[in-house]
Amino acid sequence: MPEFLQHKKTNSIISAKDRRIVYFSYEDFIDKIVKRHHCFICGISPKGKTFNNEHVIPNWILRSYGTPASFMILPNQTTIKHTKYTVPCCADCNTELGKTLEIPVSTLLKKSYDEVCAELERDERLYLKLFHWVALLFFKTHLKDTYLPMERDKRKTSGTIAETYCWHEMYHVHSIVRHHYSGAKINDKVYGTIVVYEALVETEEEEFDYLDNLNSQIVMVKVGKIVILAVLNDSRYCMACYKTMLNKITGPLNSVQIRELFARFRYLNMNIKKRPAYYTLIDPGKGYHIRARMPKKIEILKQLEEHISLFKLMRLYIGDLMPPELENREQLLKDLEEGRAQYLFDCDFNFFQHQSFQEKKKTEAIKV
Repeated sequence: MPEFLQHKKTNSIISAKDRRIVYFSYEDFIDKIVKRHHCFICGISPKGKTFNNEHVIPNWILRSYGTPASFMILPNQTTIKHTKYTVPCCADCNTELGKTLEIPVSTLLKKSYDEVCAELERDERLYLKLFHWVALLFFKTHLKDTYLPMERDKRKTSGTIAETYCWHEMYHVHSIVRHHYSGAKINDKVYGTIVVYEALVETEEEEFDYLDNLNSQIVMVKVGKIVILAVLNDSRYCMACYKTMLNKITGPLNSVQIRELFARFRYLNMNIKKRPAYYTLIDPGKGYHIRARMPKKIEILKQLEEHISLFKLMRLYIGDLMPPELENREQLLKDLEEGRAQYLFDCDFNFFQHQSFQEKKKTEAIKV
């Protein structure tokens, strides 16, 4: 009996043993997952099984770092409460996601930064677990856009937020997200850059924050005192190019520094000259593999050829944090856009260390 079978109508590959979808054809992915809102893991219709859906932002984060009023800012600049921010998932797959990802990741990220570093040093496979988890957050975030109208005013007719999305890149991310279910073996070169830093406590309450960019597949997740930045489609190119810079970060990052690092990752990833290409190999006897074709060397576009400017990105992401009433706001934004300001390092390339909320309170108390 063959190990795999190809569905005559959809061209998806299914397991001969248990009939689960091992590999979605692109057409089947668009039809079932994007358009008809089947379970995004196993592909079953809501009519065929019990669904309890999956929160885009996991429940353990909402319980520990959110409030009933917590919300997500959508690409159309409207908001949605996290409690309503869900995507279709059958009960069985939701339970399995909890066991496979949410429980081990939540256990890890609820530890102190030093403990997280020790765990990662002890077992580097945890980086792959975190990469899987971040890819899941990214995929769910943009899958949800297929349900949400561009115009939230019901009196106006419009398509969905995701109507203009190109799904080819997300198709690859979907394969990563469900590899625990499909049994796909992911080649090491498929994994992208992922870094973990300490986040500075800037308010009385530890917080959750999330930021991504769809086209360049950059993700930032802040959970309490831990911040994760990942590039899903660079095969660790950004890690290789930024190794010296990343090693210079010797303390906790404040929110502005996190946004600057996000901008730098996006800038570099968008200006890679020859990108890795990802593909699927299904070989009877050897199984299902996700692999990468790598260029011979890393090349970055020269300044005149750049697709986007680093300084414009810094203005975009850091400027978003500057309150409208901030003194000299326009000059600060201009300095960012023209390359005269940065917040990660000083002119000697030493890391800017900022005080935490608690340290500021102590300093103020001593002054009094």
